[in-house]
Amino acid sequence: MAFESLPTELRMLILQQLPDIPSLKALVHASPIYYHTYTVAKKNLFQQILQRQYGLVDLAEPMAAIRSQGLHADIRANKEDIIALLDRYRRHDELPPSANAPTDIDECLQLSQLYQQFEFLLHRYCAQASCPPEVAQPAAERNHPRIPSTTEKARILRALCRLQMYCNIFGAREWEDSQPSDASPPPVLTRSKRRSSSWYCNFQLHEMWGLIFATMPPWEVEEFGCLWMFLQQQYTNIFSEIAQEFPRNSPEWQALRLTVDSMELFPSVDGDGSDGSDYNDYNNHLVSLGPQFLANALRQPYRARRNLIACNAVPCKSSFMILVQVSRDPPALLFPADKYEGEDMGGVLATLPAIEQPTLGWKQHWYGYSPVTRVRQVLRTGPHEDVWVERLIGNFPGWQWGYAIWDEERYTAGHRI
Repeated sequence: MAFESLPTELRMLILQQLPDIPSLKALVHASPIYYHTYTVAKKNLFQQILQRQYGLVDLAEPMAAIRSQGLHADIRANKEDIIALLDRYRRHDELPPSANAPTDIDECLQLSQLYQQFEFLLHRYCAQASCPPEVAQPAAERNHPRIPSTTEKARILRALCRLQMYCNIFGAREWEDSQPSDASPPPVLTRSKRRSSSWYCNFQLHEMWGLIFATMPPWEVEEFGCLWMFLQQQYTNIFSEIAQEFPRNSPEWQALRLTVDSMELFPSVDGDGSDGSDYNDYNNHLVSLGPQFLANALRQPYRARRNLIACNAVPCKSSFMILVQVSRDPPALLFPADKYEGEDMGGVLATLPAIEQPTLGWKQHWYGYSPVTRVRQVLRTGPHEDVWVERLIGNFPGWQWGYAIWDEERYTAGHRI
C-alpha cells in the first residue's frame, strides 16, 4: 500500500495533520505501520492535535476544567487543594509548559472528550444566537454567525472551560445511584439527595470571587455570563418539551422524582410562589452541574433526557446574575488581569491580540463611541452633576445575545449596542 510505504517523517506529518483524536485512533488501529510511527511520539501527537482543536484557547483552560473534577468546595478538606489549583491556573504563563500539558494519555483522552462535548454546545450556541436588539432583521439574517470566527470560537470555548471549572468546584453534583453494583436492586432504589452546593460554608463570597473572577478582565466575566444564560435557555427549552407531556404538578412528574427528597417534590413547599406548572426554577441548579452535563443530556433520546433531568432537578434561586449583583464591591483585578488596571487603557487594548481585547459590543455598551479609559469601573455624571461609580460588568440583556462574544462584523454599522 503506497500510503504505508511513505518514509517515517511523512507518516509522522500525516498523523500530525489528522483533525481529531478519534481519527488518529482509527488510523493507527487500521495500520500496524502507522501504529509503530504513532508509538514513537504519541503524547506529542495528542498535544498537537488538541492544541489545533482548541485553537486560540490555551490548554491551561481545559486542563483546569478536568483537573478540578472532584474538588467540591463544600468539603472543607478540599479548600487548600482548590486554592492551589486556582493559583496555578491563573499563573500558568509563569509555569513551565509541562505544568499545563496533559501528563499522560488518559488526560489527553479526557481533553479530547471535553472538546467534543464543548464543540457540540458551541455549534448549538452559534445556531441559536439571537441578534442585538437594535439590529434590523435583514441585517441580522445576513450576519447570523452560524460559523464563528477563530476568535469567537475561542471566546466560547474559553467561557465553557471556565464554567465547567467553576461548576466542578462551586457548583452542584450530579445525581448518582448509591446502590452497590454487585447487589440486587431493591424495588425502589436508594439514591443520593440532590441539593445545591453549600460552598459558602468554607469560602466567603469575596474569597471565591477573588480566586476566579477577579483574575479575569470584566469582558471575560461577561463571556462567562453569556454562556451561563445560554445554558439556562437550553434547560428552559428542555422543560418546554417536558411540559408538553405533563405539567410540573402532575402525578407523572412526581413519579419520576420519587427518589428525590420529598420536600423537593411539590411546588407548594418549594417556597417559590409558583402555581405548580412552571419548571424554570430548576434551571439554575441544573446550570450549576456544568456544561458537560448539559451536552450529555442533549445527546440522549427524549425519555432518557427527561428522566435524567427529573432526577437532577432541584429548585434553586441562586444564579450567576445574582452573584454579580451582590458582589458590588469586589477586590481589584488580580494577576493576570491586573495588567488592565490603570487609566487610558484604550491605546493599550489596541495593541493586544484580539482574544485579549473586549468586543465592540462590550466597548459600545459601556463607553458608546468614547475611548475606553478604565476597564473595571468608571465615573459617571448625572443630569444634576451628581457623580457615581459604575462597575463595568452585569449587562444582563447583553448576555442574552452574546454581546461579549461576537466580533464587530456581527453588528450593523451605526447601531448603538
